[in-house]
Amino acid sequence: MRFKIKEIGEDGLKLDLPITAAFLAEECPDLGGVPESPGVWLRGQLLQPGEDVFLRGRLRGPLLTTCSRCLEKAIFPLNVEVNVSFIRKTEGDDAADEEEEGDVDVAYFDGEEVNLAPEIRDQIVLAFPINPLCKEDCAGLCAICGGNRNQTPCSCAARESLKDNPLAAALGKLKLS
Repeated sequence: MRFKIKEIGEDGLKLDLPITAAFLAEECPDLGGVPESPGVWLRGQLLQPGEDVFLRGRLRGPLLTTCSRCLEKAIFPLNVEVNVSFIRKTEGDDAADEEEEGDVDVAYFDGEEVNLAPEIRDQIVLAFPINPLCKEDCAGLCAICGGNRNQTPCSCAARESLKDNPLAAALGKLKLS
């Protein structure tokens, strides 16, 4: 996802880039998501009003992943506005070397091209939930029998015997988020 500065032009360069499964596997190997039909796209524009380059666009599309509670398929609707300023590095420019770690709006480039891949990766990773869910009220798996409580309410006999155990009763009152 590299673009030559000279290709941007006065009116900018229109972008309509697919975010593929191969891109996600290479750039976000631990994400655990792949594009679902109709795909994930970055649509926007590269602008160059001076020495700097600006990316304005939107990352949009469904990502298929696994529900963190029931392990069934979950769809995460990615919809992120992307605004990044690419600033040309100059010799002796300490600001570029001391780039703030949390600064997602500014990136530096050297030479005659900008690489959008790291910025797109960062936007996807920041937007992706830590614990994706198939639905907000997902009941998850039974801790005793392993059954999916979304499909069938758990009727585990062993679950009833836990009520008599004071340790299990105390643990059952804990709220985990």
